[in-house]
Amino acid sequence: MADDASYAAFLDKANADPKAGHEQSESTSQARTKFDPTTTSQLEALPASLKSLPEVTYTSDTDAPFEPITLNYAGSKLPSVAEFEKSLGLKGKVTGSVEELTTEEFDPRGEYREIIERVAQAAKGKDVGVKLFRVEISQTRAEYYILTVGDRALVGVVVKAVES
Repeated sequence: MADDASYAAFLDKANADPKAGHEQSESTSQARTKFDPTTTSQLEALPASLKSLPEVTYTSDTDAPFEPITLNYAGSKLPSVAEFEKSLGLKGKVTGSVEELTTEEFDPRGEYREIIERVAQAAKGKDVGVKLFRVEISQTRAEYYILTVGDRALVGVVVKAVES
């Protein structure tokens, strides 16, 4: 049998933060895709409504947080699928499909209404609105983009989904 001090040391070690003192790289589920064109400087220019998002997660086979995003875009109206692909840098790189969704298709129960409203508030004009896109990354992975037109950019949020 171990003495009390040894047992206490064992418990302290077992309850210690496993990340303490170690640099952890992001897991593949947390890492951005190879298509991600955003940079830190672009994220600093986000509208106030997107700088601190509510702690809502998108529910799929895994729960994922919504992340703010900016994409280069010169248009003044919401993009078509082809314009979105160009802004995202996807021309010829997507193995799956890119499709436009309605808010009802994306959020039939109204669970993400606050996120969609935050993106709408980030619009440069009052009547711009939002568009939603689904980008198929693989057979089981997709990314959803909720976007509006900002100052010479598309601004909004992206969320990753695992759909098996």
